[in-house]
Amino acid sequence: MFKRILCSLIATSIISCNETVKEINDSAYYSSKADSIHAQHIENNLIPMYSVAGRVRKMSIPEMMEQDRIPGLSIAFVDNGQIAWTKHYGYASLEDSIPIASQTVFTGASLSKPVTAIAALHLVEKGLLNLDEDVNLKLKEWKVPETPLTDNEKVTLRRLIGHNAGIKNDLWSSYLPGEKVPTLNQMLAGEEPSVDPPTSVIHEPGSRVEYSNPGYSIIQKLLMDVSDDPFEPLMQSIIFDPSGMENSTFKQPIPDELMERRAVGYTEELTPYPYRLFPYLAAGGIWTTPSDLAKFMITLLNDYHKGSNTLISKEMAETVFRKNIGRYVFTLWNWGDDIVFQHYGSNQGFNCFMYGSVDKNQGIVVMTNSDNSFGLFDYIQRAVNDEYQWEYVRPEILNPVTTDLSWVTPFLGSYNWRNDEVLLTQEDNALVFQRDAEKYVLTQTGERVFVLAEIPLKISIPESVNDPLTIWEPDGYPYRTKRVDENNP
Repeated sequence: MFKRILCSLIATSIISCNETVKEINDSAYYSSKADSIHAQHIENNLIPMYSVAGRVRKMSIPEMMEQDRIPGLSIAFVDNGQIAWTKHYGYASLEDSIPIASQTVFTGASLSKPVTAIAALHLVEKGLLNLDEDVNLKLKEWKVPETPLTDNEKVTLRRLIGHNAGIKNDLWSSYLPGEKVPTLNQMLAGEEPSVDPPTSVIHEPGSRVEYSNPGYSIIQKLLMDVSDDPFEPLMQSIIFDPSGMENSTFKQPIPDELMERRAVGYTEELTPYPYRLFPYLAAGGIWTTPSDLAKFMITLLNDYHKGSNTLISKEMAETVFRKNIGRYVFTLWNWGDDIVFQHYGSNQGFNCFMYGSVDKNQGIVVMTNSDNSFGLFDYIQRAVNDEYQWEYVRPEILNPVTTDLSWVTPFLGSYNWRNDEVLLTQEDNALVFQRDAEKYVLTQTGERVFVLAEIPLKISIPESVNDPLTIWEPDGYPYRTKRVDENNP
């Protein structure tokens, strides 16, 4: 059924470039003809991280959705303070053949975190919170349990925002409608009806970065305690209303009007998940649309570039996007003169990401109702980098070369790659990469560089056998590993 649906999707969702500046069956919106061209280029220019010239495997978003069995996807792109274009693909409900539309709501999962962090910084500027004081000075009823780990260093708001407060990362549970749902205090204390362990400090605060969902639930409680307001109306007044986010909520269950427009979440096998409640609101409870999150991004970037002071001051926004600060509200990368920011989200049946360039004043939000979207996200990010000339990772199309490989013998053998043992052998004048029962002939693209286009990987062999071999993975990450032998188990 899915293949039939996607074939129909391809026929109806590819919009010609001369049909612009209007919505067409709610499948797309373009602010200008140039924006429609950009959108079409991204849609049709999904290229692996590593390819060999003359053998580039290019795919479209609908084709990759069909390949990876992703039911629905929605995109909003931001350019210089406005939503430049949106595109919607596939189905919010396969069973009822309900297409994704501009107002389809998804669970934003951990995209709740940057929204919550900016609300916390807003209250810092109002004088209700302090970034660097012990949060127990403001928390009521429940407090962070004191241990010897907190004797010298304290859990602070700055550390909670940046995931280096030492809080154990338990993954909060979701609940079916009709089940008893724990309060925030019960979740933090690990008390019934919560089924999760109590929140605890397992590292000295400030000693390491370790992603923590409960850390953001502490931020949620902190916001509620200092404002004496429930979390949902607080976020409505601080974030949603000023940003113009009319299709977003932290309420659990979500309001009837949004319930009618929600996407159904699906497994990798296209089995639908039942609707669930996410009581860990600040850590992952938002229901929203790409366009609403794009409006949040626009408002925050306007505070940074223009000093609009809508969510936070220009000075505070500069601390959010400051170079070389490590993880804070977003994951940040410094690449050339630019700063690229990013955050992912994942709840049962839903994946999403927010990705932007500070200097370009551009960004993209992509949301899906699938457990199987992260590979596609990497492709879309590279297509955006390529289309808009961002100073960040772009696909590498490498020219094949042929050289004498007599030097390679000491490097042949077994290597550990993630949880696999892979084998590097030589057949004639070619290197062969074996993983499980599969053999791949590597294409040489440099003196000591080889590409495995089928996965795809790039393998860099060092000058010395004492140095690690580098396997550049499909997302561009360098994984370094040494040969496995009797002397190096």
